[in-house]
Amino acid sequence: MKVLLIFTLNLISGLVTSFDIIGYSGGSVIIVHYWWSSNSLKYICKWEDNSCKQYIHSNTQDGIGHVEKFSLYNNPQRYFTVLIRELDPQDAGTYKFGILYHRQQSQLFNLKVKEDTCCVKSISVTGHLKGNVVISCDYPKEHQGERKYFIKLKDQTLDFVIYSSSNKNFKKKQFYISDDIHSNIFTISISDVSEEDGGVYFCAVWTDRHRFYSISTFKTVYLHVTDRVATVTLAGFLGGCIMMEYKHPQESHEARFICKESQEKCLEKTYIKMQNKWEQNREFSLYDDTTRESLMVFFRNVSEGTYRCGVNKTQFTEQYIEVKMEVKEDPCCGKVISQAGYLGETVNITCQYPPTYRFNPKHFCKEDEDHICQNISPFRATGKYSFSDHSQAELLKVSISNLTLSDAGVYWCGVETSEWYISYASLTTKVQISIKSNTVIGTEGDVVEVRCPYASNYQQHSKYFCKEKEDKCLTEQTGLHSQTQLQKKVKRFSLSDNTTAGVFTVTLSGLTSEDAGKYWCGVRTGGVLMNYLSMELNIVMKEELHVLGREALNVSINCSSRTDSEKNKGKFFCMGQELSSCGHEGVKVSSETNRSGRFSLSEDASAGAFRVTITDLREEDSGMYWCGSSIYTRVHLQVTKASSFSITITMIFSVSLLLFGGLVLIFCKLRSTKTQGSPTTNRTETTNDDGGFNDYEEINHTTHHPHRNVSSPTNSSEQNTAMTIYSTVQLLKDEGLTYATVSFQKNPDFSQTASDSTVTVMKDESATEYATIKHHPRRK
Repeated sequence: MKVLLIFTLNLISGLVTSFDIIGYSGGSVIIVHYWWSSNSLKYICKWEDNSCKQYIHSNTQDGIGHVEKFSLYNNPQRYFTVLIRELDPQDAGTYKFGILYHRQQSQLFNLKVKEDTCCVKSISVTGHLKGNVVISCDYPKEHQGERKYFIKLKDQTLDFVIYSSSNKNFKKKQFYISDDIHSNIFTISISDVSEEDGGVYFCAVWTDRHRFYSISTFKTVYLHVTDRVATVTLAGFLGGCIMMEYKHPQESHEARFICKESQEKCLEKTYIKMQNKWEQNREFSLYDDTTRESLMVFFRNVSEGTYRCGVNKTQFTEQYIEVKMEVKEDPCCGKVISQAGYLGETVNITCQYPPTYRFNPKHFCKEDEDHICQNISPFRATGKYSFSDHSQAELLKVSISNLTLSDAGVYWCGVETSEWYISYASLTTKVQISIKSNTVIGTEGDVVEVRCPYASNYQQHSKYFCKEKEDKCLTEQTGLHSQTQLQKKVKRFSLSDNTTAGVFTVTLSGLTSEDAGKYWCGVRTGGVLMNYLSMELNIVMKEELHVLGREALNVSINCSSRTDSEKNKGKFFCMGQELSSCGHEGVKVSSETNRSGRFSLSEDASAGAFRVTITDLREEDSGMYWCGSSIYTRVHLQVTKASSFSITITMIFSVSLLLFGGLVLIFCKLRSTKTQGSPTTNRTETTNDDGGFNDYEEINHTTHHPHRNVSSPTNSSEQNTAMTIYSTVQLLKDEGLTYATVSFQKNPDFSQTASDSTVTVMKDESATEYATIKHHPRRK
């Protein structure tokens, strides 16, 4: 606050005795002298040792002069004003002022600088156009009985707006003053506020202690007059943004601003400093568009609040639109969509919007390097972008064709609204678009290089190579870094940038199954890391599977997988000489469908595996397969024909039967000498748990009875005394697709002798082949 002292002096001759003026630290002193000629040169100086130090004088044209704290003014009422601002204790002393070169028209005064807790205060008051405003001024107790003034400071004069006398209240035009001597406060009320009322005012008291009067001020009031043209409400959505365009009706004004209200006050205004260039702020960004003669405001992360968007008509008058921001929640909004497409192809985007905006224009924009979402609707004519609004389903569909690296980035879907001088787009859905690169394939233990081309405008930006959904990023400066501090991996990764070619290369050595997964190339723009190119690294394991199957039967193959549930997707079983066939027509079955013709897939995520079953095997199924998800294993499947397989079994069985029969006959003959005369039963039937009969092999060794059929005894007494041996083979029930594999193979060195025959039994968890063998004794 400033303190103002005003003295009115009668015209005198010569230099008179000096008088005291009291000012307050931080305040001001104003001295007024009447009747001096307005054309005269006025001055003021510090009086020391009976001489003037550092003259300050007015010029001859307008009678105004300014030097540091001192200002001199003339005015049409023919009085001379001296202003000393921002007083401090060093300003105390004796001063002389008057008409230059006229010693008889000069005056001395002693300036004393004091401090008072009630004084030297300044306040800012806001009054709305055609509204009312109340201003309170406190003063020292010693001035209770003195006249109170409310004074307005103009360019070259002081305007005594209103005053009270003898503790009486007064009204003048729209001003009303009242003095409460008990609380040492007087109050000024202003009704029907106009733009002219804005400015600087002083609260003051009359001090009549000399043969001339003086006025001391105790508070400085800055009165701002605001004109609220309209109030609009902007509907934003949680997690979204808003792009607003404000066209002020008085386009010639350049002092455009925006501020956020706090307790119905706009304490900190943000002004446009540049034209046709975005300016950043904590909560929003500003753009003064001289072509459209409008102010653009981009609100990031919208939040509840009230803003003012307007212009300053004068230093103390403004005109604005009140903008109330509402934040809504809707299931359609606040989402983040990730889309990827290959170079030269088309990517399709589908965004939802609230049902209440079915008939509003739709908006689609892309963030630039300053993360301002720039409208791309004007580029529809190029054919690169196509839009379709499905209002019944509340869906906006956008297609971007002929993808290039520069198409990667962050986009927003939204809806547009217009009201009064404001139009805005409420951005509801964030869309992250990246360009797909071909799958990179590496072999376990080997080295692989990944190339990341980038657009020319990213030449000087920092480059990054990151593993998706893991906090691991590789940079040229720091090498691989992550919160988990995997120091062993640092040495296996390197990054080099060729700015001339516009590509950076990542080298990965000593590949392991843990390196498999999705990666992306990125650049840092405006403090944000942007994913512009995505790819997948597949690892081929060195261990291979060899599977043997028989035509017309089934086979199951167990494939390794990753136990992580998020990574346990996209499983394939593909046929082809190269792993690249898994991306094309070579796919036989995948986790997307789980069944395709004779091929089926079942998962066991907890065991880190999945199983592929092939039914009704055919000879053409033989070949090379790839089994896995990010981590792949080579599978060699060989299917043998049924005819050759039967011949092999028949030969092996015949030789085996001869050996087995001979051993049984010898054994029976030896036992018959001990069991002659003992009655035996020559046939036995056993019942299994399913109520059926078990298959068995029955061999009878008997004595010679030429007149009796041993296979048809008439009674127990007629039964021969032979020994019966049974070989029982239990038939397993069919349990789906799980079999034990029995493979009978011919020995490569197979000869005609029974001793050279072999029977090989191979057990495979994935399939079962079995044969039921019955042998009946020959009848005589």
